Amino acid sequence: MLYHKYGDTEVKVSAVGFGGMRFRDQNDVEQCASLVKYAYDSGITYFDTAPGYGKSEDLFGTAFKEMLKTRKEKPFYVSTKSNKAKPDDLRRDLENSLSRMGLDYIDFFHMWCIITMDQYQERKTNGVLQELEKFKQEGLIRHICVSTHLSGENVETLLKDYPFEGVLLGYSAMNFAYRDEGLDAAANLNRGVVVMNPLGGGLIPDNPDRFGFVKSREDETIVEGALRFLFNDPRIDVALVGFSERDHVDQACSAAEGFEPIGKDKVDAIRTKLNDSFDHLCTSCGYCDNCPQEIPIPKLMDVYNHYILTGKREQLLTRLKYHWGIELDDDILRDCIRCGQCEAECTQQLPICDRLDEIEEIADKELAKAKQK
Repeated sequence: MLYHKYGDTEVKVSAVGFGGMRFRDQNDVEQCASLVKYAYDSGITYFDTAPGYGKSEDLFGTAFKEMLKTRKEKPFYVSTKSNKAKPDDLRRDLENSLSRMGLDYIDFFHMWCIITMDQYQERKTNGVLQELEKFKQEGLIRHICVSTHLSGENVETLLKDYPFEGVLLGYSAMNFAYRDEGLDAAANLNRGVVVMNPLGGGLIPDNPDRFGFVKSREDETIVEGALRFLFNDPRIDVALVGFSERDHVDQACSAAEGFEPIGKDKVDAIRTKLNDSFDHLCTSCGYCDNCPQEIPIPKLMDVYNHYILTGKREQLLTRLKYHWGIELDDDILRDCIRCGQCEAECTQQLPICDRLDEIEEIADKELAKAKQK
């Protein structure tokens, strides 16, 4: 297993983290807890969960009962989160998390799911940051972190506004261009960086032909290639993988154990191939992100990417709401005036306006179905 120093802390964490939101059957407590323990025994030391991941914290807690017996000799670190905008609610979340997992403290506690800068400002104004500082003074948490889906530019603004010790964000071979600026800022500020969805939410391994460019060696799998692309980035400390069975743990650990540094020329070649391999998929370069109607085009094109790859409308709808926080009745889905500015700026010459129209049509149909119920 590879281990990295987390930001400017003295903590060394495994390059592979256990993301606790993809258990196969959360009702099978024994199987889920044994999977967590198996990951720990395999060298994984970073375990990430959240109150919104079903029974995940409880399942982690069951595994931790055994793992705590050897924690002094073999450390592990726990990450959880709260999206509450008021201090009292935030404290309640923390207390519940500690109770569910049987812990005295949380190593990495995140201000969770910052999708817009307005959300961040609201929590800041309400005193959430001061409450997090109280938690740390009380010994209830060790490190104050933030979890976000903001663009790279806004991630930089966020990290410069408050000295979060670490940041959790989505990053993979699919969307690295969209958040590179944020990773640069984190590296320059020496903050810890954990990336979620390193396999594109399963889209990369599910589309091996389209994503073959991530492989830097002939003898590696798509999963190994995608993870090693991230292990090779000195700005990244942990890649969170959502595990549902032991074979997934073995694949991720194999990627770490067989990792060899990838030369700059090869990395550049992988990045260059992105455009060709994605064909008609948006590469999130961000050049279109100056819409006069203030439509967040890169976010909507990311949603459309998932729609193209899966062919499932429900995937589009889920990503709109739960990844980007965009409701089906939001005006931004209907504000396009087809001025063509975004298409003129698009380096791939994608039919952005047509795609916005299609997203609007899908959202409208879903709203109509909901009204009939």
